[in-house]
Amino acid sequence: MTPEHELESEDDEAPEEVTFQNAKSRAEESARVKRELASRDKALLKEKRKRKQELFSEQKKKKLLPEDILQTVTALSDKKNEAHEPYADTEGKGDVEKEKSVKKNPSKKLRPRKSLKNNYDVVHLNDQNVADIQQEQAKQFLQDKFYGNTKNRTTANDFLSISRKRGERKMPAFQFTDSSWGEKEKKKASTFNLRWRNRKKL
Repeated sequence: MTPEHELESEDDEAPEEVTFQNAKSRAEESARVKRELASRDKALLKEKRKRKQELFSEQKKKKLLPEDILQTVTALSDKKNEAHEPYADTEGKGDVEKEKSVKKNPSKKLRPRKSLKNNYDVVHLNDQNVADIQQEQAKQFLQDKFYGNTKNRTTANDFLSISRKRGERKMPAFQFTDSSWGEKEKKKASTFNLRWRNRKKL
């Protein structure tokens, strides 16, 4: 047999037989490698989150106001609260009511805002009338949506006055007409007409 024939016969041989133990060990190895990769990815993600949280806390510390400003703000708010308390209550009742309110809602205690930008004042929301602000915003929103610059819509009075002015028969606007206006001018015109006729003897 020629050497070429020997090479062809080697290629045509059946695939190598793999025992059950070898296949099992290979599968376990690949599963272990996958688990290690997954755990490594989780550890990296955890480390990344930790670094991000540390950076965030450092930035937050940099933005904080100095302690003396925070103390003055809290002192001012305490003075306002004391001024609003009724003077008729006895000291014992007032202390008991204060303790009850603190026990009921400790989370609702007003805290000053810590991070501020330039030219801003520290204000508690309870000092402002939130309902009035919301009403004003709602009115402004409706005005913008219904009669904004981009809308082809007007009020009834404007529409009627425009239609009367631009119609085939020109008439004054509705909201400007008043029967009592111009009575003096009408009387003057009628007397002028009478005099003119008398002069001309018509």
